[in-house]
Amino acid sequence: MGYVDNANEHTRLQMDLEKVEQLETKITSELESLKERIETMTQELETYSDLDTLREQSEEKKTLCNIFCSIFSVLYEEKKALSSRKETFKKHVQRLSSLYDATKSKLMENETHSQLGNLERKWQHHEQNNFVMKEFIASKSMESDYRPLKLNVSEQLEDINRLLIQSSWKITSHLSLPYLFVILQITR
Repeated sequence: MGYVDNANEHTRLQMDLEKVEQLETKITSELESLKERIETMTQELETYSDLDTLREQSEEKKTLCNIFCSIFSVLYEEKKALSSRKETFKKHVQRLSSLYDATKSKLMENETHSQLGNLERKWQHHEQNNFVMKEFIASKSMESDYRPLKLNVSEQLEDINRLLIQSSWKITSHLSLPYLFVILQITR
């Protein structure tokens, strides 16, 4: 029986050892956590121990808060005024839109308006036809323009006459004066 008691004792001690190791791990993590909290509290104590700086920061925050509150108040009032104006303009636009629609429907029913519309369409059609005709006339005028050809023929004729006159002077130097007169009359 002594052996069984020793085995039970050993198992119990083994379990106690595991519990002690778990407890040691838990205590170590708690110590780390406490160290961090102590460090944080120390920093906070340093911050809160400087009361003058805290008061200055508090005053700055109050001043900024007052500025933002006044800006917010002004913006809120402007928003209310603009909302009111928006509603006024909305009503005005609705009135004008109704008036426009009524006027437009009256205009559509008016016989003179429909006649004017028809006349405008005809006029646009005629304008398009006029443009096409002007383009056609201009292209045909360019095709039938004989002036450059006439100028070219005239220049060639003058060149030929000049050559004939020059050649006739060479021939006439051997001919008599009446014969020369006849040749000059022919070349003109």
